[in-house]
Amino acid sequence: MAGVKELLQEKDHVFLDFDGPVCDVFARLPASEVADRLKRLVGPDLPADVNASADPFDVLRYAASCGPNTAHVVERQLNRLEGEAVALVSPAPGVAEVLREWVAQGFTVTIVSNNSVDAIRSFLSLHELAEQVRRISARMTSDPAQLKPRPMLLDAAVKALGTSPRQCVMVGDSAADILAARAAGVASIALAKTPAKRRALTALGPDALVTDLADLRLAG
Repeated sequence: MAGVKELLQEKDHVFLDFDGPVCDVFARLPASEVADRLKRLVGPDLPADVNASADPFDVLRYAASCGPNTAHVVERQLNRLEGEAVALVSPAPGVAEVLREWVAQGFTVTIVSNNSVDAIRSFLSLHELAEQVRRISARMTSDPAQLKPRPMLLDAAVKALGTSPRQCVMVGDSAADILAARAAGVASIALAKTPAKRRALTALGPDALVTDLADLRLAG
């Protein structure tokens, strides 16, 4: 894998995931509780794997398989619950400093996330981070096929910036980030804070890997 500093120096635009790198969205309103509240909107006869899941996005994907009306109802509630969740949490340690440094170095920063645009915009505004973020490319529909690990959100960010994939790098802490970046032709930096996550993300072959946000301040 390449060095982070060298990789960033080759790029103009940084795409940053939201849940994890910027804040822990469901730290105070647990994802399992959100998922359970969404399940009640779908009905009692859920498949066993969906019923057992603590991931709200598993419920959204199942809702989409039930039809656009069900997906719309579930996504609207997920949007509202994400807004409640982000109002309860603080920015990840060091993220404000990283964002300021990137902007000072001439990078544009775009949040690229499966979370809702509304929740992200609200959080950035509340914590005075909006000035460091050029764009938000995030969930605006109830169609989970538009979300990572598919490349649509990254493709939209590239197009909106009027640039090319080779001038961009995706920073994220999940397999979906690395896979979406590869599908979009964008370089990737994995943020892996635990040994288990380091093993999992290294296996996906990101272009670089860091273990802490502070490591991303080494570019210059």
